[in-house]
Amino acid sequence: MLQFLNRLTLTERALLTAFVVSGALLAGAHLFERVGGLAPCALCLDQREAHWAGMGVAAAGLGIGLVLRARLGAAAAVGAASLVYAVSAGLAFYHTGVEFKFWPGPATCLADSDTISSIDTIAKSLGERAPGPACDEVSWRLFGVSMAGYNLLASAGLFALTFVAAIAETRRARSIRRIGSSPDTPEVNT
Repeated sequence: MLQFLNRLTLTERALLTAFVVSGALLAGAHLFERVGGLAPCALCLDQREAHWAGMGVAAAGLGIGLVLRARLGAAAAVGAASLVYAVSAGLAFYHTGVEFKFWPGPATCLADSDTISSIDTIAKSLGERAPGPACDEVSWRLFGVSMAGYNLLASAGLFALTFVAAIAETRRARSIRRIGSSPDTPEVNT
């Protein structure tokens, strides 16, 4: 296993790390929901979608880099992953601000306490998602940091990792083009 990891490029390592960390965050979120009984709010679900997207981009980039040995394709995937994690960090930042009541959350995040008043209300509610907890109510904290706060830290870290890998791979490809060899030529790590 260690030999396999040593043969990976920086881009492939960044993609593998992003895949594993996003998977662990999603597994943890589902454990909190299924085992801990903490229902996710609408913003929590949006943040999960960002990590599912990050895992998909990372898996595609790993496949392109490891199976097809197309380094430029892997570099494009790590660049796309950095954009996904920038969005994920933005969502987590927004959610953390809602939790601290720095700004209001979207209307979908309000706990639904209204009673059904008419047939129109019933018909309208049939197409909507079942209401979850309000986004500004924190149901779990560790050391004063909520799950959205930890997601912000993890997403910002994944953004930094994938962004640095994308920049490094871009610089490597440009230097190889100046020298005259192909950027998709497998590189031997010494």
